[in-house]
Amino acid sequence: RNKQTKSRRKTHILPQCDHSLTPREAEVLGLVATGHTNRQIGEMLYVSEKTASVHVSNILRKLAVTSRVDAAAVAQRLGVA
Repeated sequence: RNKQTKSRRKTHILPQCDHSLTPREAEVLGLVATGHTNRQIGEMLYVSEKTASVHVSNILRKLAVTSRVDAAAVAQRLGVA
């Protein structure tokens, strides 16, 4: 992707959170919160397991958490999941 495409991406600002997620990351967070694996997420979104893993890593970084369980807890608390 070129720089122009990246700058036009929409983001979701999570309530009470300084971090923003892209629409795809918000979608992946919802799937993580419901217990899906990277493989399942990839299959559901028609992307590779590696791409799903990268989305999850970006989500963990943006939410400043270290595990999928913590990310799911944030999603539940914020009403994302």
